[in-house]
Amino acid sequence: MIIINIMGGLGNQMFQYAVAKHLSIIHNTPLKIDTSNFDRCTPNRDHTLQLNSFKISAPQASRSEIADYRKTGLKHKLGIVPMLNALGLCRETGETPRLYSEPAGSAFKQEVLALGPKTYLIGYFNSYKYFDAVKQPLAGEFSPREELSGAARGILASIADSNSVSVHVRRGDYMTDPNIRKELEGVITERYYQNAVNYMAERVSDPHFFMFSDDIAWVKENLRLPHRMTCVDFNSPQRGFEDLWLMSRCKHNITAGGSTFSWWAAYLNPHKEKIIIRTGRISKNAAYNHPEDYFPPEWKSVES
Repeated sequence: MIIINIMGGLGNQMFQYAVAKHLSIIHNTPLKIDTSNFDRCTPNRDHTLQLNSFKISAPQASRSEIADYRKTGLKHKLGIVPMLNALGLCRETGETPRLYSEPAGSAFKQEVLALGPKTYLIGYFNSYKYFDAVKQPLAGEFSPREELSGAARGILASIADSNSVSVHVRRGDYMTDPNIRKELEGVITERYYQNAVNYMAERVSDPHFFMFSDDIAWVKENLRLPHRMTCVDFNSPQRGFEDLWLMSRCKHNITAGGSTFSWWAAYLNPHKEKIIIRTGRISKNAAYNHPEDYFPPEWKSVES
């Protein structure tokens, strides 16, 4: 069995599920999620557990399963089990559970895909390389479990009837957290959005830009585009999954730097001729700036 610890915003929840799904397919073993530590592991109160709003197939792991995997896995991580075996105090046979905690930094780590069929995973795993091989089954699971709201169905019709381009503008902790803001200075800017819109307008006939943001009032005031533009402003943060799905139905996408939310919307876009625009960098922090691992190679970068 593979168990994945779920934490963070919706985009991160999806990355976590995706890597665990791939491991479960590799080993033909059940996958379960652990949401029992979600609140403790997710300090941003705007981030709520929304993974279950999609048609994911993995159930919640039981308390006993979680305790067994974490306890046994931690003993192995600390090297306690080999020592007990040497003393004749512990005799384990077969595959034993392992606790794998992702090392600091966001670079792709090949070792993750070599983990065994009994693993408890902790981390963010922000690279498409962990699960691109199972993109098709993931796409089926990352669709809304419940019917879209009436307002969303109206937007969906407009998206389908136009050369739709989603534009995601993330502000929130990008602006209010001084540490995050410092690491993103010059990485994602108003100039980036101007260049992205111009790039798209040069390649897409009569584009219709659909704006999504956690600060839609700022978007209305500051990003007035010389093209058709619709601001999607009816969803609360607790229904972010609906915004993500609407973005993924657009024919083209402009993502918000390292935002995993708009990353998944673009990745799930099924249109063959799609154009996806991304920033050149993810962060000023070298440990978390690995665009070659984070962005699929066909996505286009524009200057910020």
